[in-house]
Amino acid sequence: MLFPGETVIVGVSGGADSVGLLYILTELKEYNLKLIVSHVNHGIRAEEGKRDAEFVEQIATKLNLPFELKNVDAIGFKKTSGLSLEEAARVLRYEFFKEVLKRYKAQKIATGHTLDDQAETIIMRFIRGSGALGLAGIPPVSEGYIVRPLIEIKKVEIKAYLQEKGIDWVEDSSNRLMDFTRNRIRHKLIPQLEKFNPRIKETVARSGDIIRAQEEFIRTEAQEQFPRVFQSTEEQELVGTIRTYKSLPEALRFALIRIAIEKVKGNLRQVSYKHILSIDRLLASEVPSGEIFLPQDVIIAKGYALFVVSKKPLLKQEFSYTIHSPGKWKFPLVEVEVEFTEISLSELPKDRFIGFFDAGLTEFPIEVRSFRPGDRFIPLGMKKFKKVKRFFIDEKVPRFLRRRIPIFTSKGEIMWIGGMRIDERFKLRGKRALEIKIIKPRW
Repeated sequence: MLFPGETVIVGVSGGADSVGLLYILTELKEYNLKLIVSHVNHGIRAEEGKRDAEFVEQIATKLNLPFELKNVDAIGFKKTSGLSLEEAARVLRYEFFKEVLKRYKAQKIATGHTLDDQAETIIMRFIRGSGALGLAGIPPVSEGYIVRPLIEIKKVEIKAYLQEKGIDWVEDSSNRLMDFTRNRIRHKLIPQLEKFNPRIKETVARSGDIIRAQEEFIRTEAQEQFPRVFQSTEEQELVGTIRTYKSLPEALRFALIRIAIEKVKGNLRQVSYKHILSIDRLLASEVPSGEIFLPQDVIIAKGYALFVVSKKPLLKQEFSYTIHSPGKWKFPLVEVEVEFTEISLSELPKDRFIGFFDAGLTEFPIEVRSFRPGDRFIPLGMKKFKKVKRFFIDEKVPRFLRRRIPIFTSKGEIMWIGGMRIDERFKLRGKRALEIKIIKPRW
């Protein structure tokens, strides 16, 4: 968790656990740590919150350590974020700790989570129906720099240490309120479970360790399979192959989904086991298409042989650009090269992203745009109009890809479904051709 000489941001609430952590870290003389005391007043308990902040500042002063304080509105953030109060406070707390980490160019953030916290968290997640990832509990180290040195130490041991040293701490009155699920688990459920197993906290925490080890192994295997399943691995969007996905064991599939969502969303907050299960059922089913919506506008869409993990606005994105003359044109969503050339019908290359059109039948400006309802054209080799929507269906183009396939028009008529089919009316008849090349296609 820690290396000699590191700068460590210590989250101190004023309670026994975090105060104990701070003093224990000061006693690790051989590590020569530079400690920064950080405290967040969540704005939930007006007078108590102020008292706690002053108490922690006094400890920092006594130990001659830097002190960082931030006042936040956890209740207001809860309303705007849709998170529970506990989760809202946690998010704001870690955001501040990370700010302090950057400010001091520190290497670690240390928090006072204990074995009691671990057991309560696992039991709470079990009651809520979490999957294996949730039942793994609180990791001793997360993101490589958030460490929890007391995660295997019981709260009673920490209090005994403080009492032996004559060190005071403050009690948070909200820890006794039965309005919070965690408090009901701590004060009512665990005492009942201890009648069956006096060491229930250690037993639950040990189970979490076992599950975490298994989950870490599965995640490692899933990361190795990731490039096989996902063709496109852009920051905000992942396109995967259904066939490869379905060939994997269920445990690996679940892990792959979590990794993909985390890459697109940035975290797994508010993503439950039920979400993961629903997504897997859709992707593994014989249903040709479907969509599942997750918090923060994340969408998983299935279409024929492919599926996508993306942000909803990206899938609904429309575009329209105008090409005024030959040359290289680069737009936010399309990059093309347009030029006149001499070519015979027998020389036409078989690159589907290069289209050749009769120069005498094509006029500038050429519009390149996304698909619109009602679009129709005459596919090459046919005599009658066909709706572009029907064309996409026949070609098994997933709905989530249809709006990003560029459609080229001249004189208001579709001349090319980019990379797919030329319109019969604009096909090359002589040697003089207008060549359009799509660079870096997005589908």
